[in-house]
Amino acid sequence: MATKPALLTLFTHRNPALLLSGQAISNFGDGVANVAFSLLVIDTTHSAAKLGWFTAARIVPMVLFVLVGGALVDRLPRRALMLWSDIGRGVLTAGLTVLVVTRHLHFIDLLVFGGLFGTFDAVFTPAFSALVPEITPEELLPAMNGARPVAMMLLGNTLGPAIGGLLVSVSTSLAIGVDAATFALSALTLAALRVPPAIERTALTSMTHEIKEGLLFVRRAPWMLWTLIVVTFVNGLVFFPSSVLIPYFLRVTLHDTKSTVGLAFALFGVAGAAGGLLSSNLKMPRRRVRRMWTYWTLGTASALAFAIGSNFWIVMIFPVVAGLMMPLGGTIWESMLQIEVPRELLGRVSSVDWFVSFAMSPVGIVVASALSSHIGVAHYFELAVAVCAPGVLYVLLSPHVNSVDAQR
Repeated sequence: MATKPALLTLFTHRNPALLLSGQAISNFGDGVANVAFSLLVIDTTHSAAKLGWFTAARIVPMVLFVLVGGALVDRLPRRALMLWSDIGRGVLTAGLTVLVVTRHLHFIDLLVFGGLFGTFDAVFTPAFSALVPEITPEELLPAMNGARPVAMMLLGNTLGPAIGGLLVSVSTSLAIGVDAATFALSALTLAALRVPPAIERTALTSMTHEIKEGLLFVRRAPWMLWTLIVVTFVNGLVFFPSSVLIPYFLRVTLHDTKSTVGLAFALFGVAGAAGGLLSSNLKMPRRRVRRMWTYWTLGTASALAFAIGSNFWIVMIFPVVAGLMMPLGGTIWESMLQIEVPRELLGRVSSVDWFVSFAMSPVGIVVASALSSHIGVAHYFELAVAVCAPGVLYVLLSPHVNSVDAQR
């Protein structure tokens, strides 16, 4: 008798289906807004540096507050924290829409918006990671962790940007307003979740002590510690700057149209959806760390496509390969966290994951934007990949880092 694919089985469970549906709706709105914001900044400032500052403004609060967010997640109801985060981000986005419509929007307003938005992100992201294993059967965790990138990539990085490019051609305020509406719909799905009472948490020790417990757990797990150290360089030097440098390269260097920028995001989304769909139906490999880093290494190395990027389709090698590889590795990573980390520590450990992963990104985006203006985008990515290479090789080859899988 044929076995039903894990992804289909997952959607027979009410809570995971609701959570994924709400995130898919929100991801679509984010995809529309990302194109709108990028083009709004580029068209009004004609500056890669200012686009970098805007992007960094959203990440800095995430880095500053995510450890506190993780401690809150292990103290307070996780579903409630996510719900209020969605409401807060929806209100902020609606307010920004009003500023665009009334023509009172200034660049400083975008920086303030990004900072406040990132603060809500600092709570939502560890809360999501910690809630998933509470409402999902353990055997379906890989499917759940693979399904989220499918929704994020298919809607957030494919359909959303493609429609966003069209909407921006008509009205920037309309595109941003769509994002505000999707936060409201996402909040409704969170409100409908049936969370077991056992998840409700109370504070047991001081906030500082709880944060230290999360940091100590990570320090004692070599597979986690070294993965996070290397990831912060890969994210900070390659992937986060790419969100600025790809649209800048297409618009300023290749003189492509606005709709082409939307297409670039869409291609990344299609590849990511394929990677997420594939990973959601794969069993966990025996050598989890090495398999994960093999995928991530291929995705990082694909940035070298810029070295020969004389036209749109050559440049697209990077988002297509990276979009496919990153979810394949990410599903293994998320599942390892949810299996190897005790449930009562998962919020804090997840917050350490986000903190370290994002730590270099704000500075990396600003530096990459400025440096690319002097040496060019292609030479920047060559330099970035070269800097990341030693750390990647160490994680792949080190028996100490891979000891977590020694008995599997």
